Amino acid sequence: MSYVLVFIVLTSVIHFSDNVPLTTWEKKLVCAQLPAFVLEDILGAAFNPRYMSVEEPVKTESASSGKRGVSFGEEFYVNDNFLEQIDSEPAWNVNNHVTLAKKRYGLHRRKRSSDYLQQWQCSSKIEWIDLGPDYFPRYLRSVVCLSENCWFGLYSCRPKSFTVKLLRRKKGFCANDSKNGNQVGLSGLPKDLKELWVWEEKALNFCCDCVRV
Repeated sequence: MSYVLVFIVLTSVIHFSDNVPLTTWEKKLVCAQLPAFVLEDILGAAFNPRYMSVEEPVKTESASSGKRGVSFGEEFYVNDNFLEQIDSEPAWNVNNHVTLAKKRYGLHRRKRSSDYLQQWQCSSKIEWIDLGPDYFPRYLRSVVCLSENCWFGLYSCRPKSFTVKLLRRKKGFCANDSKNGNQVGLSGLPKDLKELWVWEEKALNFCCDCVRV
């Protein structure tokens, strides 16, 4: 009987280390969650509070249209000459940019209209997208085109996008961290099996452009 148990344990260890999907029983037994502060450290400078939020953004009423909108501490748009030093600490001492953003801007949200009128008659609005619990950060801010046509109906409104990097949890997978010795992430956790998070690049709309199709 003991030989059978040893065989099952060894088989499970190989199963986990190869990042093969786990059964529900196996995942509950060994696949621990990574806490938010570790994910923040891993995310590092990829976090941008203009387009990302770890916490659910505050909803406000739009003053211009009465529609439900959202607002956050930092402006979505900046001038072309925008330049700002983020922090006075040496760059190698700053790992958690989520905490840094909260320190700079606090939790204060300013109410402002979420609708934005682009030139060439392309109406748009800024809204937050909820990606769900398997993404970190969970909330991304993007532009949504409200009008289909522009310039007397001869042109069309199309979104323009850029990309951001974020973390995605691979459900049913576990992994250890053999690269960093006994640590997972910069904050450091004991070397055991954790939920597998991978980098993902995702498109975000930053404006609606009036173009000839």
